[in-house]
Amino acid sequence: MTGSFAVTKHAEGAGVIRLAVRGEIDDEVSDALAGIVANAAAQPGVTALVIDLEKVRFLAAAGISALLEGRAATLQHGCSYQVVNARGVVHGVLATTGLLSLFQTTIRRTAAHR
Repeated sequence: MTGSFAVTKHAEGAGVIRLAVRGEIDDEVSDALAGIVANAAAQPGVTALVIDLEKVRFLAAAGISALLEGRAATLQHGCSYQVVNARGVVHGVLATTGLLSLFQTTIRRTAAHR
């Protein structure tokens, strides 16, 4: 069981929402993550979602599916979608699957890191 999984929502202004994910994204939590992303995209005034994976230690195939489902839901609502701060194993998984460019994956500094 993935007890350390959590998502924190941060309003960054101008319709941008950052979802900071922590823990492991596996088949036990993937549906929850996809639902959280879809819910955030459906909120009035949201124009962009940023999925921050800085504190994600593991990304399983189900996690990749959740990120893809979240992207589809976000685009359906007319929002942009970006994945940031994928590091280590998580970055490697996204690179190997060819998803870095699809998710516009970057390393970016948040206000807390400035």
